[in-house]
Amino acid sequence: MTNPTHDDPQDTDPQNSATPVAVREAVGIFDDQASLQAAIDELMLAGFERFELGLLDHDAAPDTAPHHLADDPAVPRKPYIAPESVGDAQGGLIAGFALIPAMGAAAATAGAGAAIAATAAVTAATGGVGALVGGALAYALTRKRARGIASQEDAGGLLLWVRVRSAAHERLALDILRRNAAHHVHGHD
Repeated sequence: MTNPTHDDPQDTDPQNSATPVAVREAVGIFDDQASLQAAIDELMLAGFERFELGLLDHDAAPDTAPHHLADDPAVPRKPYIAPESVGDAQGGLIAGFALIPAMGAAAATAGAGAAIAATAAVTAATGGVGALVGGALAYALTRKRARGIASQEDAGGLLLWVRVRSAAHERLALDILRRNAAHHVHGHD
């Protein structure tokens, strides 16, 4: 994989700023999401940062055997997103869609001088509808993510790329990948 660097003094020259440099990575393929998540958890506990972890963007490269993609720097990737963050986003969708119509209904009925009970009833009704819409969106996103994971598992496994900073960092990453049942584990530029 290649990425521009901002540490190179030559990068101050506009003609050289787009010059790619090699980035070393460890890569492994996992048969299931549980093993992948266990490896990610261990990598993060060992000091790897979330931005150093990359997953296959299944929408851009569906149903292709992962061992054919592992060393290709042009393969579309996406950043690792923790399950907790996905849950937070789902909760935000539900709460947000519940809150927006409820606030509008409360403002409309309160501005008309309606009784508190009527305002509460309208707010609850519209908030419930909003929560249903948010819940449906959260469910759709969850299903899309699950289908992507299933298609990768069916194609041969889940790819994980780990950026490494040194030879010792690479050895640590490779050891963690192997301990967590990854196969086709190796380092590459």
